Amino acid sequence: MKKSNVTIIAAVLIALHILAFSALLRSGKDNVETSDPTASLPAPAPVEPAPEPIADFAVPELAIPVEIVKREPAQRRETIAVPGTREGYLRSDRPNRRTSKIYPELIGDPYRSAIVVNARTGKILYENRATTYCYPASVTKLMTMLIVLEQIDAGVISLTDKVEITKEVATIGGSEVYLDRRESGFYSVDDLLKALMIHSANDAARALALHVAGTRAAFVDMMNQKARELGMNSTVYHTEHGLPPSDGTQPDISTAYDIAILSLAALRHPETLGYTETKLAWLEKSPIRKEKFMLANRNALVGKEPYPGCDGLKTGYHSKGGWSLTATAVQNENRVVSVVLGVANRNSRNATSRKLLDKGFEALGK
Repeated sequence: MKKSNVTIIAAVLIALHILAFSALLRSGKDNVETSDPTASLPAPAPVEPAPEPIADFAVPELAIPVEIVKREPAQRRETIAVPGTREGYLRSDRPNRRTSKIYPELIGDPYRSAIVVNARTGKILYENRATTYCYPASVTKLMTMLIVLEQIDAGVISLTDKVEITKEVATIGGSEVYLDRRESGFYSVDDLLKALMIHSANDAARALALHVAGTRAAFVDMMNQKARELGMNSTVYHTEHGLPPSDGTQPDISTAYDIAILSLAALRHPETLGYTETKLAWLEKSPIRKEKFMLANRNALVGKEPYPGCDGLKTGYHSKGGWSLTATAVQNENRVVSVVLGVANRNSRNATSRKLLDKGFEALGK
């Protein structure tokens, strides 16, 4: 066979192979394009029916009454020292010096006993015969008030309690607001604390003592117990008001040092100054009173002859003990307490108290 014929035959065979291969490619492409594009995907989840609508929920109205309690403004609080064991400061660890001796008179010239302390720290700024026995007279009412305030704090009584007025209350004598048995249950503890601390009312002291303890003896026991707790090592109480007993027995007896300790204890109760700084107040009318009874502060350093910053505390007088005053004042954020006991006359007592307060502030200013 000629070489040219072989070449032609080879070319024809190659052309046939190419045609066959092209036909196969077209056939595969048609199969892919005509197949189901979703055949390889998972079947969709069945659709759940919509939930039934929920009826609206109505909040029931409550028939419970709501009481709105009005709170009184917060009482001011100060840093007031507590006596400890430090030398040169008021101390609560001194040995017992209580006495049962009866003195015909405890009055000095210009006074019998005096002390001045820094109320913030308890440091003694001045003292002169500070531990000499004295009859404090109505300064005793400072302890009466303290016992009443502590019983209020303990929840035993409240300021709004109505107080019974007995025959024993109505016949006490001395400085009074003239409480009458027909006023029993009319005046509150708060009313009688005002009468006690502003007007120095003996009948208010007796009424409060009976309201707290039931009997005078029980209340006086509470006073003496508190004196021991505070470290008042020379103090013995026999009354809730400070009047000397009519039977010649020992009156309430104390010292300027002990009264300074008591004064700090009273100042640690923020309610105290609310009473002692009040210059003038009124006891309301009652079923037998046609007019209000005026309560004028007996402390001239708060009222008639004001000393700068003075807001307490308590006066006292009887013939055996003379004139006494525990006073406190604030100046430049400093608080000083002065105590003078057993002064011969009222004017000298007031003048001496002013000098003692001056001395205290001068010592703090150095």
